[in-house]
Amino acid sequence: MKLCLISNQIAAWGKIGGFGTATRALGSGLARRGVDVSAVVVRRPEKGQGPVEKLDGMTVYGPGNFKTLTSGRIFREIDADIYQSQEPTIATFFAQRTMPGRAHVVTCRDPRDWHEHAVELKHTNLKRRLMFPATWYYEVSPWVKKSVREADAVLMPAPSALVSRIKHLYGNGVEPEFVPYPVEVPDRPPRKAAEPTVLFVGRFDHRKRMERFFELAKEHPDLKFIAVGEAHDKRYDQHLRNTYGHLPNLEMPGFVERFGGRTVSEYYEKAWILINTSAREGLPYTFMEAAAYGVAILSALDPEEFASRFGYFAENDDFEEGLDKLLKNDLWRERGEAGARFVAATWNEDNCLDEHLRIYRGLLDRKASGTMSTRPQSQL
Repeated sequence: MKLCLISNQIAAWGKIGGFGTATRALGSGLARRGVDVSAVVVRRPEKGQGPVEKLDGMTVYGPGNFKTLTSGRIFREIDADIYQSQEPTIATFFAQRTMPGRAHVVTCRDPRDWHEHAVELKHTNLKRRLMFPATWYYEVSPWVKKSVREADAVLMPAPSALVSRIKHLYGNGVEPEFVPYPVEVPDRPPRKAAEPTVLFVGRFDHRKRMERFFELAKEHPDLKFIAVGEAHDKRYDQHLRNTYGHLPNLEMPGFVERFGGRTVSEYYEKAWILINTSAREGLPYTFMEAAAYGVAILSALDPEEFASRFGYFAENDDFEEGLDKLLKNDLWRERGEAGARFVAATWNEDNCLDEHLRIYRGLLDRKASGTMSTRPQSQL
């Protein structure tokens, strides 16, 4: 079986984000199962990424921005049996157009309509706003929507929260199926820090409302706060470090790899609470990563009722009250352990890989037998 993963990022060469983490975790796991895995991501030459790289048993192709946005030739060269997009983009359309006889799978990880894009634009800088026409073409143009409607399978990494958003964006005829992505589950109980430790993991994007997290650190000098990550916008990153880096109860280690030697799991292991202050999210990969290590979730967003069940849903931006409630009588531990059981049962690697392989084999069998239903060519 030859699989080509299509993503706007992969967790390597300094790239930060849940899409990239999920892509690498899935690809490397399938490679260990004997699948011939390729990945196509936009190349980051400034971080040392070459046109073709080997990574965890995968072959990673890094075409430039222009080739990614205008051509499907790379997909013909790879000649895979299955092409799977980790989020639909214009590259999904070119893969389908270039290799029409192969199986095409789309995972909708964070479907965004005009409302979600408006939130993004509100919480970003001028450069990103000026780039929005290119973003629209790449992520939500009619050709991208067409590619989702005509995919052989549409998957989602959340059991229910994304169904209505997917149907609203791509059409009621799309029937997404929940398939989890592999999350590292520790093989022993995590060793928690002796002092209350509050964690953030991710990009320091404007839409993450990082100032809210850092102000909490300022208001609670008796708690330990750790912000793992950095911003792509170097000016914003430096502003945050200059403004808050002096706080004695705050640690800002910068970008920490999720794979390899010293990884972000070291921070999950000792953390009590993960805070997400973002203005908009899908189902963050960090929720599952943290919950696997018994970390309670404190979030202003509640996809899949994840924060409600396994922490505290700060529906009214009441993070202070959430911290107090989770710390009182060790509620964080009770909620965190419940989250750990949930993630271990569903998002463990064997279950995730088995589910993906089940879908792949079913599609290939249907292709071979000629029973694959032919979708009508949808209108743009």
